[in-house]
Amino acid sequence: MSRLWAFVALCVLMVSTPAVACSPLPLVLAALPQVSVVIQRGETKQVINARLAKDATARAAGFQQVCLRQIKTMAILFVFNDPFGGVFHMRNVKGPLDILFADKAGIVLDAQTMTVYSKENVGTVYSPGRNFYYALEIAAGRLGPRVRELIGARLRVKGVIPK
Repeated sequence: MSRLWAFVALCVLMVSTPAVACSPLPLVLAALPQVSVVIQRGETKQVINARLAKDATARAAGFQQVCLRQIKTMAILFVFNDPFGGVFHMRNVKGPLDILFADKAGIVLDAQTMTVYSKENVGTVYSPGRNFYYALEIAAGRLGPRVRELIGARLRVKGVIPK
């Protein structure tokens, strides 16, 4: 009888607990074209579909206000026309991200895991400590458990993915 009551209690809990809604992508992010990015280190190759952020508005938006479920399936490739020495932050980002910084030739200069803001790391910013032309943000762990091993790999943009 106690199993029956446990089952009933579980059913009631499931029905009464609201599902966490995932709001639509911010318009600036939804409007970005998607590109295919190849990450290659030696014979190992990964292909990632990423939103292409190459203007100031798109780069400023990044993953801010995107729900965790969407973050887990997306990537954003930030492209700069000139050497960029700025930093990335996690303000208003709901899940941890890995970030690869690459030079003009697409060689990965640095790879870091960015954590969600908390009381301990409110002002943390991320940078390779030198100029870069590309930054690829993707859900932490999607590129593998040791993202730093991608330093020295090469990023190549294969082209825009048709809608």
